[in-house]
Amino acid sequence: MLRTFARRLRVLTVLLLLTLVAAACGGADESTDAAATDAAASDTDASDAAAAPEGPTIRIRGQDFSESATIAQVYGQYLQAKGYDVEIVAPAGFRAEAVAGLQNDELDLIVDYIGGSQTELAPDTETSDDPDQVIEVITPAYEEIGATVLEYSPAVDGDALVVRGDSEAETISDLAGMDLVFGASAQCFERPQCFLGYTDPDIYGIEFADTVTLEFGPLLGEGLAAGEVDAVVWNTTAPQIEEQGFKVLEDDKGLHPAQNIAPIVMTDVLEAYGDQLSADLNTLSAAITTEDLVAWNVQTDIEQREPDDVATEWLEAEGLN
Repeated sequence: MLRTFARRLRVLTVLLLLTLVAAACGGADESTDAAATDAAASDTDASDAAAAPEGPTIRIRGQDFSESATIAQVYGQYLQAKGYDVEIVAPAGFRAEAVAGLQNDELDLIVDYIGGSQTELAPDTETSDDPDQVIEVITPAYEEIGATVLEYSPAVDGDALVVRGDSEAETISDLAGMDLVFGASAQCFERPQCFLGYTDPDIYGIEFADTVTLEFGPLLGEGLAAGEVDAVVWNTTAPQIEEQGFKVLEDDKGLHPAQNIAPIVMTDVLEAYGDQLSADLNTLSAAITTEDLVAWNVQTDIEQREPDDVATEWLEAEGLN
């Protein structure tokens, strides 16, 4: 009986020792694994910190209409996600103010429509619907103010002379002699590629019965639908054109220039970041389509969503943030 008890005691002692050894070994492995995990996480954090671009704050601002505001949010949030120090300034003014912002050291990055930049910086040069030709004009013009034009996007928001769907006109030339009331934003009345070109005898030579100044954006469509005006200058990506059955007239004299969007960056900021900033911005520009612009406008102008929310959602959907 005593021998049996002794044997059992020895067996239990051996089992207990084995259990303690196993526990000790397991604890060492877990401690080693935890240390390895912490080290890997530390290495990752160090790698991310090393990869973060170093340079000055990039100030970007959209013009004071929804599409431009959304575009500024898309570019600004994209760069922020890449690790750049970016300040997205509240939308203000239009193209003249955007260019002045670059000149006055208020802004470092704008995203403009290239034909509009040509109108602003080189109004007397010949326009073209070929974006490469427009780029040839605006690149040296921006260089003179210390800015660089990067690659233009396939996304286009062109100028459009728009009438109601029941109009007999099909081309802009058809408006001659129709005695229509013309509506547009204040800027249009000062531009050779807008009202001045429509009324120039050497181009379209249209005589309008009257003119009305309207805020650029949805109010143009409201004025047209209400019959307050008969023709308005709008943008081709305005969703209300299709929604309300309006008609975009053919620019049969080639007055309107190509209007792809393109980022324009102060050259000293580009140089501070090296080639990476240009590469990142060009990658984003290549990803934006005309259909994206229309979809963004549907969300901001019709669904009344905020441009920053629209931008965030698009960047997430495209895997760009």
